[in-house]
Amino acid sequence: MVEAFTKVSEASKLLLDRGLGVSTAIETLGMVGHALGVDRAYIFENRVQQTYGRFITDLRYAWAEPPTASPLANPVLRAFSFRDFAPGWVDMLEAGMVVACPTRDAPPMMRDLLERQGTQSALLCPINPSRQQWWGVVVFEDCQRARAWKPEEVSLLKSLSRAVAAAVRHGQMRSSLDQVRTSLRAAVGRTPASGH
Repeated sequence: MVEAFTKVSEASKLLLDRGLGVSTAIETLGMVGHALGVDRAYIFENRVQQTYGRFITDLRYAWAEPPTASPLANPVLRAFSFRDFAPGWVDMLEAGMVVACPTRDAPPMMRDLLERQGTQSALLCPINPSRQQWWGVVVFEDCQRARAWKPEEVSLLKSLSRAVAAAVRHGQMRSSLDQVRTSLRAAVGRTPASGH
């Protein structure tokens, strides 16, 4: 377990140094997932679908321990209604709680999805860049056994989730600063030159 805590610390530093991008996300999920002995790890992002105004969740980043199949090819995990699959889980995650259960105990639609992916047990933790923002979810899956998640494993996932949240928050702040900088440059460019 010491190795797993070390890997979460390394992953946190990596996320803060490089930000949340494809290579960084896959590397951090792999480091922690491998150390915990899970088969798959994901990062999902929540959004509101513009056309219908519905809350949906997208698989953004994933890691799978070979020979476990990657979930990236599963079209169901792109723009799916998390609330339709697991309404109770969504309520828990929105409240900042962790969801940990064997697949057999999952809500019916979610259980069906997990079984089709070969998942025996799942551990989910919300990503909250701020108290008002539930940005997404970090997920660990065990495809070998119906794992009873230990408190220290839950603690590690929470730590990884906080690191992802910090990287998201920093990315949002950088984006806001870039917008302000662009606006200021445009405003300065429109200011008439002074004739002193």
